[in-house]
Amino acid sequence: MTTPEPFRCGAIALIGRPNVGKSTLMNALLGQKLSITSRKPQTTRHCLRGILTTETAQFILVDTPGFQTRHRSTLNRVMNRSVRGALEAVDVAVLVVEAKRFGAEDRVLLKQVPAGVPLSWS
Repeated sequence: MTTPEPFRCGAIALIGRPNVGKSTLMNALLGQKLSITSRKPQTTRHCLRGILTTETAQFILVDTPGFQTRHRSTLNRVMNRSVRGALEAVDVAVLVVEAKRFGAEDRVLLKQVPAGVPLSWS
């Protein structure tokens, strides 16, 4: 008789610059439209959570606002604070990058990920 695999659960933050596809990725992973998607940057203004459950695991996906490094408005500061807060509360971070366009803004965001949080690239 084999021992069944333990059921696991973890939180995953989807982070990246504005309009790189974080919400689109979350919707695709969940198999339904939960996050708003638009061509207009900064559509996601608050962290949004979606849950994907399989037979052996439950994934809590956290769609975050785009991390803004150029514009210093109050709204952007609040949204950046939301991203940093999400990173403190998850088990793994996934950096979503526009295809063939990894740059200085992405490097700034990488520095926001706490040392103990594993990071993946998408």
